[in-house]
Amino acid sequence: MKNSNEELIKSFKMLYIELERSNFIMSSDIITKILKFVTTNEPLFFAVRHASQNFDFDSIFNESMAGGRLKMPEDDYKIIVLVTKILFDIDRGNIDYLNFLNNIFPRVNISDSFIDFCNGIVLPYVQAFERLLSQKDRVVDAEFNVQTKSLPRELVDLLNNNIISISDQIVGDKTLSDEIRREIYVILEGLCFAVESGNTMLIKSLWLGLKYALLANRAYTSQVKAFENELKNYSII
Repeated sequence: MKNSNEELIKSFKMLYIELERSNFIMSSDIITKILKFVTTNEPLFFAVRHASQNFDFDSIFNESMAGGRLKMPEDDYKIIVLVTKILFDIDRGNIDYLNFLNNIFPRVNISDSFIDFCNGIVLPYVQAFERLLSQKDRVVDAEFNVQTKSLPRELVDLLNNNIISISDQIVGDKTLSDEIRREIYVILEGLCFAVESGNTMLIKSLWLGLKYALLANRAYTSQVKAFENELKNYSII
């Protein structure tokens, strides 16, 4: 493992310790910090992107819950897909955090459920990245952190609303094959991460992928134009 990756994992572990030492109420902000850390460090985000292109969250989640309780997958990339999506949905409010803890880690006290969440979900996540970054043949060499900047809140909200609108429409779009739908979801999730972290270079590249994936379907023309106009107005593209 190169020194840069060693330092990266060391910092990631410190974030985990910060989460573990907090509590349910305070942990939401730290989850946001963890997601930003993953999306703004190229080796970590490459692993997320690679994992998302090769594995489907729903099938992994169903497989993990087959015994009635959540069991982490053995494959590191599957762990990354599973936990990234869970943390992302908690952060975005798509998952009711309290209900999730009570249902997945039922304990008398929410504090105990939170500890189980840290040990059973987030710690394996950090360890999966650590293992991947120690194996040169499984992770792309990346010596640098992605340069980011704070985007105006109004732009972040506009882009996120557009992403949600497209995502909602895709759910009921019978003209899309399952494979195309899954690929578009990967791009949309990547865009959410990039927008929240202010990674303008990644926004540009993912936007192009989304644009050409959707332009073939006229139903998305207005959304594509709206998204493009927002990026142009703020000089992102």
